[in-house]
Amino acid sequence: MPVTHVPIAVTDAATATILAENSGLTHFMPDLTADCTITLPTASAGLTFKFVYNGAAADAHDWIFDTGADTIYFTGGVTFIDLDGDVQAPVYADGDSNSIATILVPEVGTDLNFTCYDGTTWYVHGIVCSATVPTFADQS
Repeated sequence: MPVTHVPIAVTDAATATILAENSGLTHFMPDLTADCTITLPTASAGLTFKFVYNGAAADAHDWIFDTGADTIYFTGGVTFIDLDGDVQAPVYADGDSNSIATILVPEVGTDLNFTCYDGTTWYVHGIVCSATVPTFADQS
């Protein structure tokens, strides 16, 4: 019987384009050699993507998730676990204009989910393990 839910191994590159046809699949992120801008597909109700850090050590580079438009934004947020201190805190998107999410130097345990439930909004939730707080921002 063929495997129909094969996870995606994201390549070590400066950019990654996520395909709508891979909705529902886990995307394993490597220990990158440069920051990586990850462009989500055009928002469509029902799309969902999971990103998990798969490196063998702390990554020295960032994951930059981009919706591709300032009219398609993030809502929700992540739980930040500070690995060089004792902080555990929520970090929220503003829910009305943030369209870029930056995960700074992720470490093992980082597990993010993006779900589009209405065709214009990406709901983000998950855990970011890092020594640096993740950020949400508007298109520049």
